[in-house]
Amino acid sequence: MHNPVRIAVIDTCPIFRLGVVQRIARNDHLLLVAEGTTAADAQGAIREANPDVLLLNMSVLECFDAKQEIAASHSNCKIAVLTERDDALSVSRALAMGAAGYILKAVSGAELVRAVEILASGKPFITAELAARLLINTRGGPLVPKAPRKRTTLSYREQQMLDHATKGLTNHEIAEKLGLKVGTVKHYMTRLFRKIQASSRLQAAIQGSHAIPDPGISLISGH
Repeated sequence: MHNPVRIAVIDTCPIFRLGVVQRIARNDHLLLVAEGTTAADAQGAIREANPDVLLLNMSVLECFDAKQEIAASHSNCKIAVLTERDDALSVSRALAMGAAGYILKAVSGAELVRAVEILASGKPFITAELAARLLINTRGGPLVPKAPRKRTTLSYREQQMLDHATKGLTNHEIAEKLGLKVGTVKHYMTRLFRKIQASSRLQAAIQGSHAIPDPGISLISGH
């Protein structure tokens, strides 16, 4: 039997935190090891409770150096922001501060559990709804600030890879869904990440919003 995923929940809103804690308690494969409201509580959780995943809101993450804290504690803890902020700038800041996950508070309990499991497995996670909005342009322009002067053009297959990757699918899962070899998926992912200058799948969700599909690519050919 696998060990349960160890979770710490730090949120400044006691009522919301209670709801998250209760949702975790209903899953035998999840274990709450710490909770609190402040950055000091988050630091204490990392040092003393050894969580696999630390869920916290953006205001708490902004009050301490999560990267340094995790490194100093020799922890494998994954930081996930649980927030109402749904703008690209907040996502970018969270990534820069060490977050591996970005979850909107409007998610269902089932999606929250899935996000925790994905993060605990070592993969990044971003709420599907937010990822989709980061991948398109609004009427007022791209959601992502500081867009490069020259927009990157993606092939149809590269766009497929980007869409699936930002939903949390692994290379094996993408290969199975698209009927490709895993090596082929890895090739496309490497080329995609290099093209959009992303070093992780969460960054790809942001950087990919600058890209546009190649109008000369046939959707049938998939090349």
